[in-house]
Amino acid sequence: MTKESLLSAFSGESMAHIRYLIFADVAEKEGFKNVARLFRAIAYAEQVHATNHYRVLSVYNEDAKGCGGVPIGPGDRKKNLELAIRGEEFEVAKMYSTYMKIAEFQGENDALRSFTYAYKAEQIHARL
Repeated sequence: MTKESLLSAFSGESMAHIRYLIFADVAEKEGFKNVARLFRAIAYAEQVHATNHYRVLSVYNEDAKGCGGVPIGPGDRKKNLELAIRGEEFEVAKMYSTYMKIAEFQGENDALRSFTYAYKAEQIHARL
């Protein structure tokens, strides 16, 4: 279960990274430079989360299909902010809280550490 959680988290964070870069471009074009900076900063953080999860997955030597759920349907800056908030709140309220419990139950300390770091950062992202 921990491996599947890691794959899901890796996929979701990877997609969030790219999604936020796209959202940053939209905000920039609409003239909201600070919103664009915020999206780019959080995109970098999502890349860090994905990288951490991927490193933990390195113990496996097999093909795997990752699938992470993310809110889609980009639009203007306002809609993109709403999508981002929804995604971050999901990660805090449901995703990482569940994944941390699974990793702890299975004694997967590296996964637990990766999930915990991401969880704490996602709490900040949701507030931003």
